[in-house]
Formats: sequence, structure tokens, C-alpha cells
Amino acid sequence: MGVVPDLDRGRRFLAAHPPPGRVLLLAVTGSHNYGFSSPDSDLDLKGIHVAPTERLLGLGRPAEAHDRLEVFDGQECDLTTNEVGRAMSLMLKGNGNMLERIFSPFQLVDTPEIPAMRVLAQGSLSQACFGHYAGYFQGMQREHTRATPRAKSLLYTYRVALTGVHLLRTGEVEAHLPTLAERYGLAEVEELIAIKAEGAEKQALTPAEDERFRAAWPRLEQMLRDAKEGSPLPERPQNRDAVERWLIDLRRHELLGA
Repeated sequence: MGVVPDLDRGRRFLAAHPPPGRVLLLAVTGSHNYGFSSPDSDLDLKGIHVAPTERLLGLGRPAEAHDRLEVFDGQECDLTTNEVGRAMSLMLKGNGNMLERIFSPFQLVDTPEIPAMRVLAQGSLSQACFGHYAGYFQGMQREHTRATPRAKSLLYTYRVALTGVHLLRTGEVEAHLPTLAERYGLAEVEELIAIKAEGAEKQALTPAEDERFRAAWPRLEQMLRDAKEGSPLPERPQNRDAVERWLIDLRRHELLGA
């Protein structure tokens, strides 16, 4: 389901707005990765870059994030890359935004660091991710109820909760909502995706539709709590030392070129 993202457009946008350092990873996230994009969906580009090591040795510190948002070749492109030190710190804290970009199937650059980062990310998975997904789920519920009820924001509540449930239960980062909904028996998601696909990115819901689909929120919240209680993942990441060694080696390589 959903529209296939234009990876070439994403690469051109990156070339037009490069971050202040070598790009290690750049992925399509957002509704294209979640399986419910519309023809007018924006292109969410999230990545990781490494600042030149010299920038870390002086009095100043390089910016931790690089952001660009504009309409490019007829499509809104939203680019954010994080400096690798910040990215690894967030990963160890169970930040789902960082985990999802690392494991996204839609990668725009090919670097030798991607396999290593995926190994480190897999080894870092822990119950710490519960805070991210539970908090994000609550935040998306508030966002949905504050404005005109839309299919997109309601789909986000399902997606966030089910990604968290699946990660806590299986140790797998899966952001594709149709796959998750089928696995966890939420057949109504297919109908909700169809409503969005037949309309537009900001397709509104009728009051009856909104009430019917929101009825799943208590179940999703309970599923998250149950997944946390029964999770086989460790309470905290077990590979902090390995992540630090890799980061030091990376910075040394960037400085010395060998």
C-alpha cells in the first residue's frame, strides 16, 4: 500500500542541501515508510552525518542537527540529519526516530557504515524504547483531537503504538503499518488507509468514522503496556562500550583518513 517514494528526488534534494559533514545514512521515513502515503505526501528524509573531527577539537561544537524544508521539484521535502554522536546517544536511549531511519528499507546512500550501524542498533535494543513509543502515542492522540480529525493523524496513532508493541515483543524494528495491523489483528486499519488513499494527505474523517477508529486507542495502549511487561529485551542497552569504540574509530578515521 502507499506510493513508492522518489529516491532520486531525495538524492537531488540532499545534493542541493548537504549537511556539514559526510553523510553516513539517509533514509525515507514518514508515511512512505509506514505504508500509507498519498500522491501528495511529502518526502521525509532522515539521516546521520559525521562532522569533521577537527570541528570537535576546538572551542566550538558542530551543530547536532541539519534541517531543510521546502518544495523541491513539485514535492515538499523535509530533510533532517543528526551528527553521529548525537544519533548514537539517542539510539542508546531507545529513540524510535533514530532506530527507524537506521532500519528503513528506503536508503538513499550506500556507505560502509550502514551495516555497522545496523549491527550496533540491533544490539542496543532494550525496553528503554517503551518511553519513546508510549510518549509518542499519547502525543499523537492529543494532536489528533486538537484539530479537525484526519485519517493521517489517526493512522499515526496506530502506527506508533504497533511499532512499539512489535519492537518490545520481538526485538524487530518494523514501521510498515499494513504488516503490523495484519499481524496484530487490526483489520480496520486497511479501511482507514483506503480512506486516506482515496482522498488526500490531509483527508478529513466524518465524526462517525473518527469515533469508530478511535475506539481502538484503549486496546493499543494496553497492548503497549503488556508488551513492556512481557518483553524479552533487556531493561537497558547492553552494548554502550561497543558503540563508543565504533564512534571513536570512526572519528579517528575521519581525522587521519586511514
